[in-house]
Amino acid sequence: GKQRALIVGINYIGMKGELRGCCNDAKSIKVFLQQRGFRDFRVLTDDGQGDASPTKQNILDGFKWLVDGAKAGDSLFFHYSGHGGSLKAEAEDEKDGKDETLVPLDYKKAGQIRDNAILKALVLPLPRGCQLTALMDCCHSG
Repeated sequence: GKQRALIVGINYIGMKGELRGCCNDAKSIKVFLQQRGFRDFRVLTDDGQGDASPTKQNILDGFKWLVDGAKAGDSLFFHYSGHGGSLKAEAEDEKDGKDETLVPLDYKKAGQIRDNAILKALVLPLPRGCQLTALMDCCHSG
């Protein structure tokens, strides 16, 4: 089957809470996956080296791109390195009353990406027999 990867690294350059290694993580993960046969990538970083900026809309579009046309036997990979967070849950589905979130570059304007949105966009559309690996290097990740 096909092998496809969405890789996100956000250093939040020049912003409060700036991180240092997330874009490097993205580069390292891409090399790691290339060594394992992956050839189809979408890389979102805020250092000017990726395919696009890691905005909320670009990440959500990346989720759609990753799962589009997925079939049994495919191997999909999602990597996120950046800030994680938590917000008061929108539904009654969280024991702790909080949704875990990913924090896109434009979170102040566009908002964070909630765990339920990730489930709906990245997991539920997948057919039986399609493998998704998600590696998230962030606080409040799970």
